[in-house]
Amino acid sequence: MTRLTVTLAGLVLLLGCSARINSVIIDRDAGTRRWDVDNIFLANDIKVLDVREEVKEGALFVDILIRNGWAMPIGGKLKVQFYDKRGVALPDAWGWKQINLESSQEEWFRAIAPRPADEIGRMKIMTRGINLPGN
Repeated sequence: MTRLTVTLAGLVLLLGCSARINSVIIDRDAGTRRWDVDNIFLANDIKVLDVREEVKEGALFVDILIRNGWAMPIGGKLKVQFYDKRGVALPDAWGWKQINLESSQEEWFRAIAPRPADEIGRMKIMTRGINLPGN
């Protein structure tokens, strides 16, 4: 393969990843977690390693440990969608958060639920895209 072919193949892979979303769905009432993988390449590269909940004065804080599985710096996006006890998505005030990670770096990110902890039934933690840091 020529260098141009390898570069073009890499760009196609990266562009394909940017349109895909992988997620971890947490059902707080049932106490379950489920991976919903839309792109196997991204699932191994920007990976959710751990999710921890903390309730302070009724507010729900969600800490998410993300790991860059690549041997180079990468960027992507992270979003937490919260759902009420009936399964209705709550308005999202924060949207997608840009994340930039060095090679093999692990980093914690924090999200805050838009309603009190006892009103949150489910959470969907989503990772999307691979791009160069800063883009």
